Amino acid sequence: MRTSLLALLGSIVYATARYHVFMGVSWSDWPIYTLNKALALSALFVLALSVIRQCSVTGHSDARALQMASVFGAMHVMLSLILLSPVYYEKLFVQGRLTAAAGLSMVLGAVAATAMAAGRELRGEQRRDGGIGSLATAALVVGLHAMLQGFRGWLSPSQWPGMMPPLTLIAFLLGLAAVAVAVCPKRAA
Repeated sequence: MRTSLLALLGSIVYATARYHVFMGVSWSDWPIYTLNKALALSALFVLALSVIRQCSVTGHSDARALQMASVFGAMHVMLSLILLSPVYYEKLFVQGRLTAAAGLSMVLGAVAATAMAAGRELRGEQRRDGGIGSLATAALVVGLHAMLQGFRGWLSPSQWPGMMPPLTLIAFLLGLAAVAVAVCPKRAA
């Protein structure tokens, strides 16, 4: 629980600095726009950290951490539905409609949210691998969801507000890290 709350706090600080201090987003957008981004990043961070811990440290998943990742993810989904418009996400729309990349991103977001919800129901069943493949796949799907929204800005670090990498890049890397750890064989102790 403490790690989840620290992830949320760190994500809030990062998103606040990036969007409000360096990018100049209006402070009136903080409660929904910035908090939404922080919830998304913290959900994926906690999920990826659970995969990493399960593969390399404890050998089992932390049910509370996964529950917090699901809660953060569900809150992100709800806030995103409120915000999903050209006013907030101009780059995702052309002539008032979602671009193909944005549409695919939304589908992947729905898949990830559904997988996390289904995962909560299935966690009572003991699996030989602790469900690590499913968790890593969910982390990768979330990373791809983020990538489709912001990859165009990744190759222009000089344009990153405050030289702070985009949250979409961080999310994609977290998803890749979870999969990399899950597929690599454990080192002998």
